[in-house]
Amino acid sequence: MNKKSFCLLLAFMAMLLATFTASAAEGLATPINEIIKNPAAYEGKYVSITGHYSGWKNAPGSPPVTRSDWVLCDKDKNAIYCTGLMPQDQTTGTTPAFWKPLNVLAQVKCVDGKAFLVVEEAKALTLDVEKMVSVSQILFAPIEMQGEYVGLMGVLAKGYGVKGDRMYLLADPTGAIKLGRMPKLFPKGTILHVRGVVRSDENGLPMIDSVEIVSARVD
Repeated sequence: MNKKSFCLLLAFMAMLLATFTASAAEGLATPINEIIKNPAAYEGKYVSITGHYSGWKNAPGSPPVTRSDWVLCDKDKNAIYCTGLMPQDQTTGTTPAFWKPLNVLAQVKCVDGKAFLVVEEAKALTLDVEKMVSVSQILFAPIEMQGEYVGLMGVLAKGYGVKGDRMYLLADPTGAIKLGRMPKLFPKGTILHVRGVVRSDENGLPMIDSVEIVSARVD
């Protein structure tokens, strides 16, 4: 075998290995919905699941073990309870922000025919690096920015929605935008660096959802 043929063979084998590795990795993750639909088939088994931290929202009934049991969801909001270890953000050591992507290693248990997870390992996954923007960039192009993962810096303000509901706003020199559920409460006037996903609220107005606090400073 000449040198050229040998190099071509190595390249082909590398492609096969990469394809196999990717397929194997996909096969290791167990979809939440599969466990929900077939609890008996998974009972007692250890599974690796990628989902979103939902706290105590989207709860599928009552907590199976303790009142501290938390919820893991997939992108379609198929939800399963988790007990045991609480997830932590690897950077801050705090509970992850709502809807933060997680990878969970757990054992499946069942109670009254419903599956839940006994978590042994829960790691917060890092999203793509956010794109730093000003508030006006979102307000002037809400459709184009929809679904974008962005970072903003501004001052925390409080206001009221069209129905009189209280809401948090982030204000910078170009404008102000509504913030979704805050992972931690801060006083008005706090300087925040936040990141999150551009969504539309119930009135169709742009907002920042899945809010994460990168840094905060109270002057």
